[in-house]
Amino acid sequence: MKRHVYSSGSFFTQRLKTVVTLLASAVLLAPAAARSSAPRKGDLYVSMGSSYAAGPGVGTPVASSGGCRRSESNFADIVARERGLKLVDVSCSGATTGNILDHGQYGLPAQIEAVTPDARLVSILIGGNDVNYVADLMGLSCRDTGGANCRVTDPAEVERRLAILPESLDRVVMEVRRRAPAARIVLLGYLPAVPGHAAVSCAALPLAPDDAARMRALYVRLAQIIGGAARRNGIDVVPSSVIGAGHDACSEVPYVAGYHPPQNPGWAAPVAYHPNQAGMNKVAEALNEVIGDSGAR
Repeated sequence: MKRHVYSSGSFFTQRLKTVVTLLASAVLLAPAAARSSAPRKGDLYVSMGSSYAAGPGVGTPVASSGGCRRSESNFADIVARERGLKLVDVSCSGATTGNILDHGQYGLPAQIEAVTPDARLVSILIGGNDVNYVADLMGLSCRDTGGANCRVTDPAEVERRLAILPESLDRVVMEVRRRAPAARIVLLGYLPAVPGHAAVSCAALPLAPDDAARMRALYVRLAQIIGGAARRNGIDVVPSSVIGAGHDACSEVPYVAGYHPPQNPGWAAPVAYHPNQAGMNKVAEALNEVIGDSGAR
């Protein structure tokens, strides 16, 4: 896929050069701590999170998932099938940390209600919607392609949301631990849509140079926050920024779908800037590696 690479002295591009060097430290596995063992065949696995966990447009939809738009082949489903786990998937498109802890969507309970004392694995992929990450990717792409009614969050508001996200993630992890003390808890990061080495534009990522740099910088900070939450709480993290490196929307083998107007209906393709099946497969592989072998699979 043809790329257009830009060099710029703008604020966002210069900031990108600084923050991208910090990305590796944000996605390292949490330091060694006393963790629950890997789940065994038949154990309960609860998957919580947003659309990056649900998988809208990937494979076959779960008919009963309604507006949450869960796929039958998202990473949680793959891991559960491979390990013989009993899966309760409450991930939901558009979810925030508030939808995990305080109030559900579409008339459903808060996602945390699915976590019971017998849970042995809980995966959490959340935080992007708290800071409008994908919404702003979509809004900037809309604006940069001459679209109408494009919505982009004010940078000051994004900063405010970033400042409170670490505490929100800590609350999620602590509540899971309170409800399921024996569960293995794993945080997952978001697969990258914007390349890491420069401000890049392509047909699948139609962003102006400054906007590409702005969104990459936001992505890096989101990865740092998720990695930091894992370290503070002594749990594992799937470093999606590492496993997705070189597989952004402009790559030859992307793990996320490229941009298309949000009004496109149906389940014909993954939602723009969301994981495709290849991405889900890779996240499942990485999650399996992080969990390790129970010795009874």
